[in-house]
Amino acid sequence: MARTTFVVLLSLLGVVPSWADEKALGEKLFQTTCAACHSATPVPRALTPAQLAGLPPEKIFQALSSGLMVIQGSALSEIERRAVAVYASEIPWGSVPTTAEPEALVQCAAASPLPANALVEPHWSGWGLDLDNSHFQPAAHAGLTAAALPQIELKWAFGFAGGTTVSTQPAVAGGRIFLGSQEGGIYALDAKTGCAYWKFPTPAAVRGAILLDKQANGRLVLYAGDRSAHYYALDAETGKVLWERHVDDHPWAVVTGSAALYRGMLYVPVASFEELGGSSPKYECCKFRGSVVALDAKTGKQRWKSYLIPTPPRKTRKNRVGTQLWGPSGAAVWSQPTVDPKAGALYVTTGDSYSPPAAATSDAVVALDLKTGRQRWYMQATADDAFSTACIAPNPDPVVVKKCGPDLDFGSSAILRQLPHGRRVLLAGQKSGVMHALDPDRRGKVLWRKRLSPGGVLGGIEWGYAADADTVYVPISDVWESKATVGAGGGLYAIKIADGADVWNTPAAAPDCTGLPGCNAGQPAAATLIPGVLFSGSMDGHMRAYDPASGKVIWDFDTKRDFTTVNNVPAHGGAIKGAGVTVVNGWIYFGAGYGLWGIPGNVFLAFGPK
Repeated sequence: MARTTFVVLLSLLGVVPSWADEKALGEKLFQTTCAACHSATPVPRALTPAQLAGLPPEKIFQALSSGLMVIQGSALSEIERRAVAVYASEIPWGSVPTTAEPEALVQCAAASPLPANALVEPHWSGWGLDLDNSHFQPAAHAGLTAAALPQIELKWAFGFAGGTTVSTQPAVAGGRIFLGSQEGGIYALDAKTGCAYWKFPTPAAVRGAILLDKQANGRLVLYAGDRSAHYYALDAETGKVLWERHVDDHPWAVVTGSAALYRGMLYVPVASFEELGGSSPKYECCKFRGSVVALDAKTGKQRWKSYLIPTPPRKTRKNRVGTQLWGPSGAAVWSQPTVDPKAGALYVTTGDSYSPPAAATSDAVVALDLKTGRQRWYMQATADDAFSTACIAPNPDPVVVKKCGPDLDFGSSAILRQLPHGRRVLLAGQKSGVMHALDPDRRGKVLWRKRLSPGGVLGGIEWGYAADADTVYVPISDVWESKATVGAGGGLYAIKIADGADVWNTPAAAPDCTGLPGCNAGQPAAATLIPGVLFSGSMDGHMRAYDPASGKVIWDFDTKRDFTTVNNVPAHGGAIKGAGVTVVNGWIYFGAGYGLWGIPGNVFLAFGPK
């Protein structure tokens, strides 16, 4: 809505149309409704005023009207939500079009069809790269060595229009890269030039890894989910929809993790943002239950759906304003499940509960039967962890916070490893800062535990780690927990899989972003391992490569600058959080910019040989 139109609307409604009055109204509402959470030292998961100031007001308005802050915004009229957005942002309303213009993608010239051996030649598909979720790219597919790193240079950059956050793990095959967007959509680009073959629009962000498979008819199929809890199968050649399924009807349900694919079956993880609604005293928190949905990869037909909390939520208590509360709830599944063909099992890591009573399968590793979804066993790492934003809201409701937990989800996939003499280990890293080693053949019996950091709400082990045959490499987040001491977060550990013994520990580099909103040295992004090189991104905007034998930094690229992009979208780098590096055939790909609790950015980068 243009400024003039809005002023006319205010006049018709009998509201003083002064622009200054709108800012004054916004300031008053912000101080009474928002400031307690969005202060200079905000509560966990909230943006600072400086970070809000860098967002377009339309984005803030959208968040209050239909996005993550819709429950908080429900107490405000449309005019009041608009006033809050105008006050909080330093960007004039109308600077960002409310209706997105068609992207000026540079189209590729006519190209040969995707080769039949696209998934035999060097490629990257999915999150963990193998059924074990090792995040290890073998030498034959990586095509890159430590000695070749000095010969790598930036080849092209891609900008996401309107974006302040980049968090996606692309797939690469047949000379093409398939990239999800935080703004919604999936792109098929040329892997070496960045020109576009097609774009498929989605109604919500695509954050999980892109997965590829070759069907019996020879067609290469792309699988991906979005934050509206839809899951798609697309023809990778054309972007045409083959099937689409809505995997959960809860209004806050999302798909942020990649599916696991095994023998024609997709195992789709389902999470939600319902815990954000807890801070509203009018919201009946909470009814969502995390699940895994098994879909036929060819048809999309649901074979089974397994809720990680088997018991449906029931009425529990009422809060101090009389709103009915529900439980148990939560146990979201944020990451790709791990497939164990030998045991016929699927290993799933879960998040916290949203409301008491906390479920025994929250903050847990759960084994499901591959064929039926039946729960076989579980190992709960943190009991009584019922957490929603009500726990950190200003003037918290004592009825609600009486049983609040520490919010120590498992946000990353478990890694399955085979040790000498036939012994197997399942590795599960938690936001508590603890790495758990379980015996998958003895119902999840704990073999060892090792604390690597203090952990916390945005702490510990967040997005993922990588492993070779005998060592697991673990980046540490502690983004929130280290704010009091800039540079205290982050760091990288190498520990022995057999017994958890230390191999090395490299502390985080001192951040060079002091003065920028969200400056932090935390390393929450997933690690990527290839023979002789370990990649780990940082919230300070650096992507670094380490020597897996010693932990020494052997390559460093600072993304905090402007980039000229192949799609002519102004782009800037920033904090690196979420997906790790993709390495294929001597090329390196990753995104930079994470506007939530970090330095905003909107760029995706491709590096190749000089």
